[in-house]
Amino acid sequence: MTESVDNERTPLIRRESEVPRTSLKRTYHVYGVTLSFLFLFSLFVHWFRAILPTPLSDIQASKLDDFAGIHAYNEYLSHFEAPHSANTRENGVMKDWIVSVVTGLQQGADHVKIDIIGNDTSADVISHDWFTNNEKWVVDSRNVLVRLHGFAGNQEALLINAHYDSVPTSNGVTDNGMGVVTALETLRYFIAHPPRQTIIFLFNNLEEGGLIGAQSFVKHPWFSSVKLFINLEGAGAGGRAILFRSSNLNAVKKLAYSSASFKHGSPLGNDIFRLKLIKSDTDYTIFTQHGVPGLDLAFYSPRSHYHTPRDDLVHTTPSALQHMGQMVLGAVKSIANSDDLLDTTSEQEPMVLYDILGRFMLAYSFKVYQFLNVLSLLVVPLTSFAVVWYKHQGATEALKQQAMTILYGSAAVFAALIISLVSVGLAAMAMTKINPSMTYGDVYGAALYLFSAAFLGLQLSQFILPAQVQEVLKSTDASWYGLIVFWWMYVVAAFYLATKEIAAFYYAFYLLAFSSLALLIHTHLPADKKFRSPVIFFTQTIVPFILLLEYEYLSMDSMRHATADGTPELAVYVLLSLPILLITLHFIPWLYVAGNQKKALMGSTIAFILLFTICSALQPFNGSWSPNKLLFRQEYTAGNSLATVTLSTATGLAGILKEALPPHEFKTLECNPLSAYLTKCTYQTDMLPKYGSNLTLHEFVHTNPSKHCDQTHCIATTTFSSKHSLMCRVQLDMNTTRIHHLWVNDQEVKSENITSVVTYSNEYEREMRFSVEYPADAPSPKATLGCFYDEWTRSEIPAFTTLRDNLPENALLLIRGQGLAFVNYANITL
Repeated sequence: MTESVDNERTPLIRRESEVPRTSLKRTYHVYGVTLSFLFLFSLFVHWFRAILPTPLSDIQASKLDDFAGIHAYNEYLSHFEAPHSANTRENGVMKDWIVSVVTGLQQGADHVKIDIIGNDTSADVISHDWFTNNEKWVVDSRNVLVRLHGFAGNQEALLINAHYDSVPTSNGVTDNGMGVVTALETLRYFIAHPPRQTIIFLFNNLEEGGLIGAQSFVKHPWFSSVKLFINLEGAGAGGRAILFRSSNLNAVKKLAYSSASFKHGSPLGNDIFRLKLIKSDTDYTIFTQHGVPGLDLAFYSPRSHYHTPRDDLVHTTPSALQHMGQMVLGAVKSIANSDDLLDTTSEQEPMVLYDILGRFMLAYSFKVYQFLNVLSLLVVPLTSFAVVWYKHQGATEALKQQAMTILYGSAAVFAALIISLVSVGLAAMAMTKINPSMTYGDVYGAALYLFSAAFLGLQLSQFILPAQVQEVLKSTDASWYGLIVFWWMYVVAAFYLATKEIAAFYYAFYLLAFSSLALLIHTHLPADKKFRSPVIFFTQTIVPFILLLEYEYLSMDSMRHATADGTPELAVYVLLSLPILLITLHFIPWLYVAGNQKKALMGSTIAFILLFTICSALQPFNGSWSPNKLLFRQEYTAGNSLATVTLSTATGLAGILKEALPPHEFKTLECNPLSAYLTKCTYQTDMLPKYGSNLTLHEFVHTNPSKHCDQTHCIATTTFSSKHSLMCRVQLDMNTTRIHHLWVNDQEVKSENITSVVTYSNEYEREMRFSVEYPADAPSPKATLGCFYDEWTRSEIPAFTTLRDNLPENALLLIRGQGLAFVNYANITL
């Protein structure tokens, strides 16, 4: 026993003859092969995951029992040719068109019962803090509802929801025309193929600006029958649709195992929305808040076109529509034709879901996820210990030396992590100062830059290790063991996050499993086998790199343009850096295979300096996929000679306006921070809103308030109407008597310290009756009456169209919600 221990080779002590100096040829070969593979494999993953399905004609779809994308595009999506926000006449045109389509489909339905509500008479009071805190909205519904009865005869239903209104600055093709026409084509399919369960199709209005249509529907009698929903949205311009939020595992599994050939989903959406890194929301939030679970599907790239004039037919394709359609149809067929819809729980179910290259989707509960984590945490160390024990026959001295090898390897890996993390962090912070919004304009350049920083940190970390540790690491065994230890601890972190229902590290056990398998091959495959290194490398990297590259590309596509909405650019760098750091750590053993660390470090330094120089000079905005987005609003007080325009964005606003504004407007420009990451600029203009500036048009009519008092309270009433606006506001003066009780057209509103009331009517020139109650001994409250305007295509808002036309090609105007222009008409005492 003693003799075998003395003669046993260990990586702790090596003779010089055992570790010959690595030739430069080998160094170039190792780095050339491994880094070239990473680059080419990244290109392949990027290309393959982005492939869209071929849109199908009616005949093709019928043969394949699939979604008829060409019909949906030609017959339905082609109608989305103009902005149709809730406060425009085009909105009514769009609503009437949807009613005509579903009515036509109903007339051809011979074997299924269909109910249609094309003129929803609901009027609701909704609490909403959009323009001010504690704001109340009194709205007439313009929702269109269709109920297709299932042949099972159950009352419970699956809801398919898509809002049909756009923002005023967009034709709304992706947000949310493609959601609407996907729902219409799905309705058409199920009329021809009657479902087992009942399906409700909701085409809701006023989603833009507060999810009002969904909030109205939850008060509708049909809502009580909804057991599950699928929400269809758009926050990009074509591309792929993603399942980015979900709260019912059974429904997600039905999508995952459905007939859909292309599937795309990620657990990151839940985490990103929880962290508020995306400054928008969907109807998913409303329905889940009211106890109904569901799925949230949306287009998400490029977000730079979201809410802008580029959300049009030119910037999307029938293939993108086919992608969403075949996912939705596959999910709805599986759900609506099943028997377990009635068993759907109202509880929100945390889960893990993700796709592999857009073709396969995995979905499982957190219990299964934790089981996989625990299994890998137990199996890997126990197996490793058993292998080592068997190899050394329990020899104490050899086991101690093995333990030291593992310790040195772990130190090397954690040193690599820390120094690479510092290197990437410094590189990211430097670039945010030198070239703000660089990620917005060239996120791929940013990713290469971050990788060069991470790889430089990796090289530097190993170069500065003590000589004794470097000597041990030359065997590569130590770095492999250290890498396994690190992945093991990463799975521990994933396990902990899972206890908080965070699935962001869902890929962790794959990293541990495949590196462990690679180590097993490394220790058992004879060193003289020519294919040994490629087998080890590809075993270690292919599956983990697919998952990490998917994570990277998803972060790029979803977050690169979010900075214009106020997302900090450092958050984008963090999301990009995580998978890059994890990919980089895979190269630690191969640094020692390559050798010549001084030359490798020099090469990494040169590459980093080159990329730093290039990225510092890149333009953050361009006229193609990355135009700067400027949020526009105009406010005007009737009778004045000037109006105020307010614009906001992340960077570059003052320079853009200097180029676009005439000198007399630019002289009035004032710019100040709006938040930590946004800048706001205002200027005065004599280009006034058409309807609010011409008093001879009698655009706004209001009556003098009447007042009736008893011993304790007074009730003051006024009426108002507008010729060209459906949406007006009563702004209460909080410096006078506070209002807790009021009425709008007999709709009662009670709340503490109401700040304003927004009214939305289905009809122009409809008289709105507004009454407030206040203590008889209190001063009369004061208020300002005004209306919003969103029609601009016929020069109704010349300040908007003129600025739009004068902007450089790399800048676009947009608005979130409603109210391109707001006109204050009257200050009244109630």
